[in-house]
Amino acid sequence: MKNTVALILTCTCMLTQLMAQNGPWRGKKTAVVITYDDAINEHLDNAIPVLDSLGLKATFYITAYSQATRTRINDWRKIAAQGHELGNHTLFHPCNGGAGREWVKPDYDLRRYTIQRMVDETRMTNTFLEAVDGKTKRTFAYTCADTRIGDSAFLPLLKNDFVAVRNVRNAMHTIDQVDLYDLDCFMVNGETGEQMIEWVRKASASQSLLVLLFHGVGGGNGLNVSLPAHRQLLEYLKQNEKDIWVAPMIEVAEHIKDWQNRDHIRKQTEIDHKDMLSKLNVTSLRPGANGNNPNAPNAANYDEAKANPFPTLPDPLRLKNGKKVTTAKTWWNKRRPEIIEDFDREIYGRTPANTPRVNWEVVSVRDTMNGSYPVRVKKLIGHVDNSSYPSVKVDIDLTLAIPSNAVKPVPVIMEFGFVFPPGFRLPQAASSTGPTWQQQCLARGWGYAILLPTSVQADNGAGLTQGIIGLMNKGQRRKPDDWGSLKAWAWGASRALDYFETDKAVDADKVAIEGHSRFGKAALVTLAYDQRFATGFISSSGEGGAKLHRRNAGEIVENVASSGEYHWMAGNFIKYAGPLTWGDLPVDSHELIALCAPRPVFISSGDKGDGWVDARGMFMAAVGAGPVYKLVGKKDLGTDVFPSVETGLMSGEVAFKQHSGGHTPAPNWEEFLEFAARYFE
Repeated sequence: MKNTVALILTCTCMLTQLMAQNGPWRGKKTAVVITYDDAINEHLDNAIPVLDSLGLKATFYITAYSQATRTRINDWRKIAAQGHELGNHTLFHPCNGGAGREWVKPDYDLRRYTIQRMVDETRMTNTFLEAVDGKTKRTFAYTCADTRIGDSAFLPLLKNDFVAVRNVRNAMHTIDQVDLYDLDCFMVNGETGEQMIEWVRKASASQSLLVLLFHGVGGGNGLNVSLPAHRQLLEYLKQNEKDIWVAPMIEVAEHIKDWQNRDHIRKQTEIDHKDMLSKLNVTSLRPGANGNNPNAPNAANYDEAKANPFPTLPDPLRLKNGKKVTTAKTWWNKRRPEIIEDFDREIYGRTPANTPRVNWEVVSVRDTMNGSYPVRVKKLIGHVDNSSYPSVKVDIDLTLAIPSNAVKPVPVIMEFGFVFPPGFRLPQAASSTGPTWQQQCLARGWGYAILLPTSVQADNGAGLTQGIIGLMNKGQRRKPDDWGSLKAWAWGASRALDYFETDKAVDADKVAIEGHSRFGKAALVTLAYDQRFATGFISSSGEGGAKLHRRNAGEIVENVASSGEYHWMAGNFIKYAGPLTWGDLPVDSHELIALCAPRPVFISSGDKGDGWVDARGMFMAAVGAGPVYKLVGKKDLGTDVFPSVETGLMSGEVAFKQHSGGHTPAPNWEEFLEFAARYFE
């Protein structure tokens, strides 16, 4: 489990970059979808043996009342189990009759159909196919390329029933031009193998999607392909699989949908980023660090001799007027508010004072087992009042789990949880028999919670006119000092804590916040701004989190100010990537950690594979927060000497440990729970 978590988080961080490197078709030149219409015996007897011998998967558009469907259901079920797709090609294969289509039976002439009959028969076919293959997601193919009943299209009533809809037109398109509900295809009727292969070559040259439509295969339909030509094409696809992605329609369609959604988000994000640059009168930004190419002009720096171009940090215990802070009272009443104002204005943005109420709904409660621990799991949705702007809806996704045998309110560890995009395929990881972090909590008699931050605010610039930020701005773009996603996610965590204060099973004075990577940044912001949280596990938070902004190591200010990450921060933060410098920042991350005082905070990082987050820079920030902790009567790290890997500095309220794993919190969970137990037990 721990290894799986590490792989998941690493893959998530790299997903966008890998998509860009690999191109639109999973690193290949083209995607080819092989489809067969009408469900005839020749598909099972002639096409399937060749496909299976080559390891190719296809889509078979099934007419449910065809003779081969009615008499060979088990054969269709078998090929579906082997990975072929069964698509919907209607119940009776109705087509428009008339001149040249005398073969259309009067009972199945679309000219005699109503739209409702077409909808009902199509949905009945979906029900039938689900009984055959057990699947609920489906694609559809028009019969005879007929898309209308009289003057009216019937697809609008069926669009939500299907992932994609195939038409019949000899055309191919690049991924950005594909219409998933009007997919073109090349219909085969007597072409030679070489002619069909030429279609594939053209698709490869233009990086387009090619959909092939077969009816008869060695007979069975007047629209036919010979067996040798069919085999020649399939063998060519197999021989060139390093350049050609062959998959069923459902798989390719979901990939296209995800790619198009991401492309739309990218374009809208660029527009929003440029809008903020315009508001700031910033015409250009310095490039971020390149963490992939060590020979690039802007390669990420990992040389400690070059890591501190701005070695002098702002003094957390010196007022704006230059006076030294010498008492806890002055810290709380004067200096701390000054630091918060700087962070609000220049770094993370201002949380609006009039945020709406959240009405928590318990969606479900179930008793289950997590490993060997009985647990009661409560699923909650926090409905954010959007009466001021109904166009934006925000529902906070929260899960709370409490030991079933708890007899009094228990501490709770709340995690900012990751959500993965549709179709995201995780690599296989070596298995681990160790307990999960949730099971470690349960073993102590504690509860755990998982908050999905992206249910509060999207993790992209395109979403800034939606989510809680968009709701507060009534769909308008941000001002330079408006809050970014990190502050919005922290706001969501605070609303979850509001709920915990009403739940008798939770000891709301003993709630910790945990986050990793970008959500580690959010966890630190949460702990700094909401003093009700008892402690925090800040994992691999890096730039924008616990790492000093003034450090030139791994990720730097310019990376976070770019269009890929600027939405985390206030717009004003972008200025420090051009024309201002890191040294112009009025505050730095040691002061963010200082805002957590006197509460305990654990700064965590990995070793190899986690250099991007600059463990030393986070350690230096933890050291820099020490004077504030000591001023309010708490213990700091106790040293300014960077410890070796696996050496925890855990004795004070500021704690630090770099584990020997990569970009994952997993190895340090046990250490954090021991740390928290000092205060919870």
